Amino acid sequence: MLQSLERYLRKHRLVRPGQRVGVAVSGGADSVALLRALATLAPALGIVPVVLHLNHALRGADSDADAAFVAALASRLALDSAIATEDVAGLAARLHLSLEAAGRRARYAFFQRSATAHRLDSVATAHTRDDQAETVLLRLLRGAGTSGLAGIHRSLNLAELAASPLASESDSPPALQPEPPHLIRPMLSITRQQVEQFLLSLGQPFRQDASNLSPQFLRNRVRAQLLPALERDYNPQLRQALCETAEIAAAESAFLDDLAASVFPQPSDLGRGIQLDFFQEQPLALQRRILRRLCHPHGLALDFAQLENLRDFALAGHAGRCQLPRGFVAEVVRENFLPPRLRLHVPKAG
Repeated sequence: MLQSLERYLRKHRLVRPGQRVGVAVSGGADSVALLRALATLAPALGIVPVVLHLNHALRGADSDADAAFVAALASRLALDSAIATEDVAGLAARLHLSLEAAGRRARYAFFQRSATAHRLDSVATAHTRDDQAETVLLRLLRGAGTSGLAGIHRSLNLAELAASPLASESDSPPALQPEPPHLIRPMLSITRQQVEQFLLSLGQPFRQDASNLSPQFLRNRVRAQLLPALERDYNPQLRQALCETAEIAAAESAFLDDLAASVFPQPSDLGRGIQLDFFQEQPLALQRRILRRLCHPHGLALDFAQLENLRDFALAGHAGRCQLPRGFVAEVVRENFLPPRLRLHVPKAG
């Protein structure tokens, strides 16, 4: 596992000598293996690991025991740590989110605060190759385009992920920081079996979260029932095939994003909208990307049917309005001596 992890880190340049890397540790097998591996590889990579743990306060004494376990492990490895608690259930109720979505927001905001406080260049999470396969299959079941099939990205801008009610202006990276911290997933080439073997070789204990076994959650059912059945009855190499699909989709999605960025106005020009004659000349795939790029800064996510409805409206080019989810409105504006444009109206707060 150590060799595979180091090779992946170097191949994709996820870390550089001299960097401080936060390691998100829940106490479970995957994150404990990531911490132990990065602590071992730190001298060769020239990095400084810092342990991060957010107590979601969802499982009472068990959650507190997880935090204590991580703190003790950080102390034993002589690593700095940041351990905090967030009332995720209260956050979910306040923002009308699922526990999963609220937990994700809380973690990203915590990572951003920790990156600022501890001068971190990146935060590493322990998503494995198995997690990637499960994610791609889940998105296939729900319906997904190229972006969705890209699965778990190996590197993302942390500040963008942390843009939530929990992330204030003071949470942003310091002005002198040369580049914003990233969330990195260095274990996407590592299987769960490799993780278990690595921990066994170290005699390293870890915490078990009973919710990871509950059939109440769709991902758990995919992991324990659907994937094994598909591998047994249809394709023994299904996990590999799903991960390869993610690699291909990620590269093609990034290409389309770059292409859309090259032809679409910069964020400062978004208020002017899209010039329709220009939009109508673009290939179908690029039209969809341009519309998503128009909606993305406002957190407006459209499903396929909603996006196609908006695209048909833009292609027709008739003056009028198109209702979108959450009170958003798209409008075709025709002004004297100016080409028609598609504009997005954002609902007023409150």
